[in-house]
Amino acid sequence: MARIHTSILLTFAVFTSFSMICSAEYSQKDLNEERVVASNWQQHSPEYEALVLQSFNMARDNLHDALNKVPEGKKAAIVTDIDDTLINGAIYFSSLVGTDSARTTDTSITWWKNKALEPLPGAVDFLNEIDNKGIEIFYISGRFNEVKEDTMENLKRLGFPIKGPEHLLFQKEDNETLTKEGQRQKIQDQGYHILMLLGDQLDDLGDVEGRHFSQRQKWVQQNRTRFGTDWISFPNLIYGSWESAITQNFNKLSPQEKHDANIDALKHSHYDQIQDPLFAQHSTSAMLWMNTSADYHALTQQAYNHSIQILDKLNQNSMENPVIVIDINGTIVNYTPKRPDLTHPAPGSEDNEHSWHIDRQKASQPIPGAPEFLAAAKQKGFDIFYVSERPLSSGLQGEKRDIEEMTVKKLRALGYPDADETHIVLKGEYCSTVEKNNCTKAFQRRAITTGQVDKKKHQIALFIGDMLSDFDLEENGFDPNLKVSVTANKDLFGRQYIMIPNPMNTRRLIAIYSEYAGRHIRDLSSQERATVRRNVLRNWPEKPF
Repeated sequence: MARIHTSILLTFAVFTSFSMICSAEYSQKDLNEERVVASNWQQHSPEYEALVLQSFNMARDNLHDALNKVPEGKKAAIVTDIDDTLINGAIYFSSLVGTDSARTTDTSITWWKNKALEPLPGAVDFLNEIDNKGIEIFYISGRFNEVKEDTMENLKRLGFPIKGPEHLLFQKEDNETLTKEGQRQKIQDQGYHILMLLGDQLDDLGDVEGRHFSQRQKWVQQNRTRFGTDWISFPNLIYGSWESAITQNFNKLSPQEKHDANIDALKHSHYDQIQDPLFAQHSTSAMLWMNTSADYHALTQQAYNHSIQILDKLNQNSMENPVIVIDINGTIVNYTPKRPDLTHPAPGSEDNEHSWHIDRQKASQPIPGAPEFLAAAKQKGFDIFYVSERPLSSGLQGEKRDIEEMTVKKLRALGYPDADETHIVLKGEYCSTVEKNNCTKAFQRRAITTGQVDKKKHQIALFIGDMLSDFDLEENGFDPNLKVSVTANKDLFGRQYIMIPNPMNTRRLIAIYSEYAGRHIRDLSSQERATVRRNVLRNWPEKPF
């Protein structure tokens, strides 16, 4: 009874605090705060950079087959979006935080003209490789024609190949809404065969059916085989058409109405379980993107489609007992923590985090694309090993392996192959007493390859996860210019390492914020943590608002 009473009081306090934040009319400034965590992840996490490199590597690896499909008499072409596909636009939106400003035509034009724009990792190299092969490149963008010359100058300055203004298809001078499908048709009418489409929005890839996010998710499912083949998607959880798909006429709503619609769209997530109201507000866009956007579905389908292609090309006879090693939480099940805060109860406390694992597993659902991939991998003769930081036990009295039992039951219920005690390797297994305090997944993977798990030595054909640590990689700092592990392994993403997007993995956020603060984030107050999150944001020094 004491625990229930404490939980009720805590929940009451959280919602009281949150209502105090929202007691006044929700302003544009409040709405801008909802992008903070999304911006932090996209600007600072090495996982985001790995995902971008992964998309370009997938496009590279599909190019040979795509060229073989060009009809006789047709010219090969690649069509790409610009902003947040080739050029980093996150700083524009993160610079709105702390202001009462919203995105406008005038500020967008100023942003597009500025000389400080940065290319996304791998973008310049990829397009120059395409250009060197004699493939035409067309840039289709929502930018306006009045900035076409500035855009050409900026792209050339950054090293992108530009043949002329006719290869940049922008919006008309009267800012009429661009129909990208119509622009793609114009390219085809000129005798071009489009090998691939690259973009961070679904509209960059196809003529999307439906305006509500549920309809768009259905459209992605219907077209799932194209993602990772001739449609190459890039992550963008800071802005996009996925926002306007939250509810009808979203763009015409007031900030208060938009906020209400956002919260309503998250009613089936664990958003209302976040204990820190400021962190809840800052996490809104990131959680919306993961829980509602069809764009997230497109990226996971893309990752798993390409993984099947990789297995098709592998020579299993040259490998010793080849296996797939795959993470669980956020990789094959949408295991959003019930309390996804940046602070956690201390081990041994009444609210020990481990005691929540069983309840949290009940609502977990498969990540789009994962069931089909794992079934195909098993059919091709690959064993599957599931490696997770989940503990063996909840820590409750008398329980020694209850989390393992629940994990086996859940993965079996979802139809995942090899869902048994041997192939599910949880935290704490195969670590010595000395290592237990720092028992990472590296020990679990080593146990698989050396034969400790099933008395057979295995060669790992493919690693799949949502964190660099799932691939024995780790970054030591939050500085976006110091992603040493990602840079050193840039050719492996989308090949040996398959990354699944998960911006709500609190371990990465805790590392970023603690590094910046100089001490663990849990030692700071709610307001201090919020200040750290805002201060980490990269700013547009010349912003006109």
